[in-house]
Amino acid sequence: MNRTLAILGGLGLGAGLMYLFDPQQGRRRRALARDQATRLTHQAQHAIGVVSRDVQNRAQGLAAGDLSVLAGGKRALEHPLSGSWSPAARALMGLMGGGLFLYGLTCNAPTACVLGTAGLVMLAEGITNAGMDDLRRRPESAGGKATEWAGAAAERLAVGGQRPQGSRKQVAQPTGV
Repeated sequence: MNRTLAILGGLGLGAGLMYLFDPQQGRRRRALARDQATRLTHQAQHAIGVVSRDVQNRAQGLAAGDLSVLAGGKRALEHPLSGSWSPAARALMGLMGGGLFLYGLTCNAPTACVLGTAGLVMLAEGITNAGMDDLRRRPESAGGKATEWAGAAAERLAVGGQRPQGSRKQVAQPTGV
C-alpha cells in the first residue's frame, strides 16, 4: 500500500514538474501560477484585515455591554438564516464547520455522515454568507451568463440548429505566445 502511494506520488510530482517546466508553455504557466498566488495572498491579507477590524469593533461593543454583537447584531439574532453574518462570525462558522467535517471523517458511518454534512453546511454558510432567501431566489437572479446561454440556445433552436447571422463574436487569435 505504501509503495503504491509512493509510486503514484512520484508520478504526480513528475507530471507536475513536466507541466511547469515545459519548454513551450512552461514560462507562461509559471507566470500564471505566480500571479494567482500573489492575488490569493492579497485577498487573504485583505480578509484578515476585515476580520480583525470586525473583531476589534465587536470587542468594543461587547465591552460596552451589547451582547448582540457576538452574532452579528440584532438582525442576525432575529433571523439567523438570513445571511447577515458579520465577517468575524463567518470566519468562526467556517472554522467550526471545517473542524466538524474533519472530526466527522474520524467517526463511524451514520455519525460521520451527519457530522460531515453539518460541517460542510456550516463551512458553506461561512464562505458564502448566503441566506435561505438568497438560495430560493438564486435561479431568478442568476442572470448573467446563464440567461445569455439560454437565450443563445433558444436562438439556435429557432433557426434549426444554426447560429443567427452576426451573433458570433470575432476573437483575435494569439500569435506566437
